[in-house]
Amino acid sequence: MEIQQWEKHTSCYFCCDWNGCQPRHLHRLPRCDLPTKNKEEKIMKKLLAILMVLCMMLSLVACGGSSAPAATEAPKAEEPAAEAPAVEAEPEPVTIRFWQAGGDTVGASSVMRLLLDKFELQNPGITVEYQAIPWSNDPHVQFQTGIAGGDIADVLVVGSPLDFQLSNEGALLPLDDLLDPAVKADISEVLLNECIYAGTQNPEMTGKIMSLPLYTGTRAIMYNKEIFDYFGVEYPTEQMTHAELLELAKKLTGDMDGKKVYGYGTRATTSEQYLNFAWNYGAILVDPATWKAGTDSEAWRKGIEDYLKFYTEGVTPEGSVAMDGTTLYNMFLNGEIAMFCGAVDYAIQSGWGEEKLGIAPLVGETYATCYCGADILVVPNKGEATQTEAAAKLLNYLMSTEAQATYCKNVGFFPGIASAAADPYFAENFIQAGFAATTAGAHYFGNYGVPNVGSYLKANIQMLINGEVTMDEYIQNVTAEIQASIDETYG
Repeated sequence: MEIQQWEKHTSCYFCCDWNGCQPRHLHRLPRCDLPTKNKEEKIMKKLLAILMVLCMMLSLVACGGSSAPAATEAPKAEEPAAEAPAVEAEPEPVTIRFWQAGGDTVGASSVMRLLLDKFELQNPGITVEYQAIPWSNDPHVQFQTGIAGGDIADVLVVGSPLDFQLSNEGALLPLDDLLDPAVKADISEVLLNECIYAGTQNPEMTGKIMSLPLYTGTRAIMYNKEIFDYFGVEYPTEQMTHAELLELAKKLTGDMDGKKVYGYGTRATTSEQYLNFAWNYGAILVDPATWKAGTDSEAWRKGIEDYLKFYTEGVTPEGSVAMDGTTLYNMFLNGEIAMFCGAVDYAIQSGWGEEKLGIAPLVGETYATCYCGADILVVPNKGEATQTEAAAKLLNYLMSTEAQATYCKNVGFFPGIASAAADPYFAENFIQAGFAATTAGAHYFGNYGVPNVGSYLKANIQMLINGEVTMDEYIQNVTAEIQASIDETYG
């Protein structure tokens, strides 16, 4: 048999020596012509050889491939299995509701939605359902109804002083523990002081932060430099007293190229026009410690007497007692009024440059102060930890430098935090910087949740200016009405 034939019939290897075999069929033991005895011996030898090979292979496997005897190897300490890095469980998705009163300001809801979209990208797992409710739809009434019915959003934007009223009722969470320390340190001190609960109805809230300013709007004197230049009068300064402001208005009242010009444009339809005169003497509307009306005081009397002179001296337009702000503002734009008390949006809308428009803080006998309005952030007390945690993140985001600057640049008004106010847009723009200077004397309305105070003030001061009542009667009437509302509300 040739080797080539053997290689074709490998099955013969297991039955006999291939040199003496004649293989005939593949996969079948071939017939062998050698004597039987020799054949059996060779089979036995072959089996022994196979067994020896198998034993050697098993020995190598048992020894891990080492030629050294297994008994001489030092036992190896078993290394602990490496622990897999801990994987933090992703937080459960949370949806919070955010309702904003007054979202009808031009661009307000669009800008807010863009900010909320960015917040969601930075906080995966938190979804914000946003709803803007126009002031014309009485959002405060809707909020109070929702709180009473247990169906209220997790974060609200409300107008001051609803925060005080809701805090009295225990409807709001204190925000101290929800604020990042850096955010708290960045809030304007004047505005933060107005956001601290000073009432006595809810002792657990006393001294704690009840709200945060989303933005603020102060009042300042806007003046037409062309009229000042025409009459040869110096521009207003911060050091002016009430009496000096009145004398300045007298100098600016007269005929200018055939047009009647009034020195100071004011109206009695909104308290922002005259409250600062009383505040500058230290008067208050309501004392939250005693729950007494503050209008029956010498400070209040002096402030209102000073304001009344702008009408009796004829330096404000005829009929302005009941005039709305838009009509008065249009007279200012038309060059019929030299000085006008208003908010920053009026100044921006004028389109006047620094060569024509001037901004000056309101004046004061003791210190210059101004009416300050703000839309504020509050967190209703819903008792849901997960929702509160997500609400706190949204709160800190909306109080961040980026969010405040973005909102105020696009919507108007002024940031409530120092870092955003330092932005060149606010710090270097002559309009923004002029109004920023008034925030040092910012003063909120101060009715502490007493209903209808604004209506009582409006009706009574109009009767005073029109000569329907004396100063004593005015003081007596407005004080009685405010006190009755205090007693009805707080007992």
